[in-house]
Amino acid sequence: MNPESAQKRISFGYNRDGARIIINEGQAACVKLIFDYYLHDKSLAEIKDILEGANIPSPQNKPIWGKQTLSNILSNPHYLGSDTYPAIITQDAFDKVQYLKTKK
Repeated sequence: MNPESAQKRISFGYNRDGARIIINEGQAACVKLIFDYYLHDKSLAEIKDILEGANIPSPQNKPIWGKQTLSNILSNPHYLGSDTYPAIITQDAFDKVQYLKTKK
């Protein structure tokens, strides 16, 4: 995505600062938590329950998390960083999650 574009939606874990995309520290911590739980063998349903039990709002700012939303977060390459997006997740963590997703 071009940061100068008129596209309004950006990935969960980020905010706009003028033309730049910056990390939203609170949401980024949630993204890291989701990756960490998945890497520690938690299912999407378990992660959903944990986030909801901790009253962490979803990307839609709702109290309920969808398993598809979690799956999308775990598959989103923006979290690796690019010219547009700063990195939130390491390449190693991302690669391990992608491998685990193929096994489940």
